[in-house]
Amino acid sequence: MELYLIRAWLKMGNAIHSFPRSRDWVGMSCTPPLPAQEAGNYIVGMAFFQTKHLRIINLSDGIAVLVLDRDQNAINMLDPALLGDLDRALDAMIDANEHRLLVILSGKRGNFCQGPTPAILSSWNKDAFHAWAERGQRLCAKLVEMPIPSLCVIAGSCFDAGLELALACDHRVAVADSLATFGFPGLEWGMIPCWGATQRLPRLIGLDPSLQMLLTGKRLDGRMAWQWDLVDDLADEAGADAPWFLLDSVKRDWTRFPDRTWRQRWLEANRPGRWLILRGAERIVRTRIPAEIPASALMLDALRIAYRQPSLQPGLDFERQAVDVVAAHPALHHLLRLVQHREKLRTPSIAPARSGARTIGILGGGLAGLSLLLHSVTQGYDVVLRTENEQTLGAALAQIVQLLQVEVKNGEMSPGQFQRILGSIRGTYTWTHFANLDILVDTTDGLLADKQAFYREVERHVPAAALIVPTTPSHKIADLGHGMNSPQRLVGMRPIEPWNRGSVVELVTESGSGAANVQRVREWAVAIGKCVLPTPDRIGGVVMRVWLPALNEAGLLIKEGVSIERIDKAMTRFGMTFGPCEWMDRLGLDHIASLITALQVIFAGRITFETGFMLMVEKGWLGNKSAAGFYRPGYLGRRPQRELTALWQTSQGEAGIPVPTLAKADAEVWIHRRLVTLMMLEAVHCLVEGLVKDPNDLDCAMCLTGWATHRGGPIGHARTIGIESLTACCKELVQQHGPRFAPPAALAAFV
Repeated sequence: MELYLIRAWLKMGNAIHSFPRSRDWVGMSCTPPLPAQEAGNYIVGMAFFQTKHLRIINLSDGIAVLVLDRDQNAINMLDPALLGDLDRALDAMIDANEHRLLVILSGKRGNFCQGPTPAILSSWNKDAFHAWAERGQRLCAKLVEMPIPSLCVIAGSCFDAGLELALACDHRVAVADSLATFGFPGLEWGMIPCWGATQRLPRLIGLDPSLQMLLTGKRLDGRMAWQWDLVDDLADEAGADAPWFLLDSVKRDWTRFPDRTWRQRWLEANRPGRWLILRGAERIVRTRIPAEIPASALMLDALRIAYRQPSLQPGLDFERQAVDVVAAHPALHHLLRLVQHREKLRTPSIAPARSGARTIGILGGGLAGLSLLLHSVTQGYDVVLRTENEQTLGAALAQIVQLLQVEVKNGEMSPGQFQRILGSIRGTYTWTHFANLDILVDTTDGLLADKQAFYREVERHVPAAALIVPTTPSHKIADLGHGMNSPQRLVGMRPIEPWNRGSVVELVTESGSGAANVQRVREWAVAIGKCVLPTPDRIGGVVMRVWLPALNEAGLLIKEGVSIERIDKAMTRFGMTFGPCEWMDRLGLDHIASLITALQVIFAGRITFETGFMLMVEKGWLGNKSAAGFYRPGYLGRRPQRELTALWQTSQGEAGIPVPTLAKADAEVWIHRRLVTLMMLEAVHCLVEGLVKDPNDLDCAMCLTGWATHRGGPIGHARTIGIESLTACCKELVQQHGPRFAPPAALAAFV
């Protein structure tokens, strides 16, 4: 009966409402099921220990159920308050000495337990992080060392400190139908596990899976966690026998490492094999993660200690020291700030049925249009795609099918989902299917007069309540609406890199569109996974305006004779997601050239743009879309296009200077110093002009488009450097390269 009641509690959350199959092992019972209300009363009536955030229920046969149920919160967040309650609860159990098994589970639906939020962590100093690591390690050690075995039943999300708590238990069970999810998302803000996960995880699942979870942030569902041996069993397998660790519970031996697979037996079990695995992981970390982020390298060192020492204690000591290093590093605080602010830009998603938008129209069969189409249909929207003719429509639909088939082949989409999504897409090269649209997104570009005439025609074919969303950065929204019967229907939205699901879009909020119309477009953008940056109605927007001076400087470096690979390598080592040349290939050189033409007036007197971009467009070197740009396909992957150097030698713009002879590290600093300084200065210009009200908004948007996140964005990086150092740097660059590096007068107000 005891295990049956545990399963009943698991299903009910805070109020019992259903019971599982009687043969499920977690709900195994030799007697008929109790009525729901009676079972609930039985459990609640046997409280052994209770605080504001948890309670221990005494069952017969020496079983105690510790229920995590944080007061007035939808999740069990392991902050110092809940940590203190857990510490006292374990002490009470140890002092009572009357139990044979401790079962830990959650009273929350969809959540087992997780660590403090980034908002809480951002308020901590170095001492608070150290105290947190010490307290957590003591709690987990108490759980490991207590004389009775412990079982953790996990239903819902189990992240960070919550997963570390589960790892300290002797056994873990995942509830298969509860969307159980395991992972360490703290890596996203540069934090490392500090309660013993780097020592216990490899002893449970082995070295290679531990590297995937700790270094890549890989998340596991319940079934994968069971296959990887992170959990000992799945709870919802009808007819399964009760596992041995429930029938005859024993403490886990934490000195042993797994040897179930050939990889564990032949590679991980010996020093040369571990050296090969760790060396490969170190090489990946060194090439993909900037050296200024210490967390990944520290986790590798912690894993090495786990295999060198039979005891957990040396690794636990190292974790505390590593936390001190991470907490003192500015990368942690930059990343925490940006994670918080990203959630501000990503307002809660509203389902299509509630937001009022159910059918989306897409004009244009290019990469941007197809990306927005796929993001929409995967979120349950119906989509109408319109292209200019039958041939382009066929090519676009064929590309959609091909992309979806790849998702199915990779196991990321089921055949049923594939068929449902295809049924949500309608294609046309006329105005068919446009009578029921809610939002029409125009991803095409063109001259202002042509676009004005086109939108007047569009008005005749779409419903009166439908919104029209131009994505072109080349024109003001107010100018595009000239001559329309209802210009307030135009809501400008500029996806910076629309094929990236996690990217940012700029939403024009000051063009006379009306707050209600802007909100409808915002809801749709958030629903398809975009962060939304509000901006005024300006040509070119804000984010690309900050990027353009650096992209132009990259072209100038090529003109001076610096290789494409050298430029991209320097900027990726700085922390950018892509080098500037690779990123321009992704965006399209025609897009860059049109932005330069549109924004030349704004930069007049400060920056003269190179004509090399236009020369590349004339050659047809448009980037990825034409298979040739700064890079072109080669036998062994992408290779730089050597003919570009000669082309850029004829570019008109700033006067180049001889490239200094520098060591490799100094050359990288010389390159990113020029590009990054221009971006910091342009970000300040945007703030001075009021294009963005909050510097955090701009930093977050820049990082979402590839800026070095651990450096906090252009403004955050400028503040880290300091006003005196930045001013001195600008003065030196002005003397060497000209007035484009002159800082704005209001620099000190924002740095």
